[in-house]
Amino acid sequence: MAITQLDLEVNIHATEDLDRIINYLVRLLTDKAPIVVEVLYGHYGNPIYRVKSSIRDKDLAMSVTKSICSSLVDRDYLLRTIGNRIDSSGNIFLRFDKQEFVGGRIILSDADDVIRVRLRITGVDVVQFINEVCK
Repeated sequence: MAITQLDLEVNIHATEDLDRIINYLVRLLTDKAPIVVEVLYGHYGNPIYRVKSSIRDKDLAMSVTKSICSSLVDRDYLLRTIGNRIDSSGNIFLRFDKQEFVGGRIILSDADDVIRVRLRITGVDVVQFINEVCK
């Protein structure tokens, strides 16, 4: 096997352009991926949009993963830090700078205001998988 699922989640605040961010997400995920927008409210009643997508189609998940890897600004950084991004179940956790993403760049970030991606990988060595997909 290999990749079995790709989950993406991002919070969009009232001061950010919801449509613009969703349009960039559709470009990344393709129009075949489901995108769900949930409206939450902050402490002062301001809307916060939680945008989620869960891709369970293995071919689509692989295609999106390859697209992410090819668009990463610093793939070497991902390959150097991949061990820190894997849990004991073989999930890979990636976080992308949201502001850079809207500017058309995919940059890994460990900050809080990010686009969170989880890749579920089964049946293969996770580090080897990422090395092959993101070379």
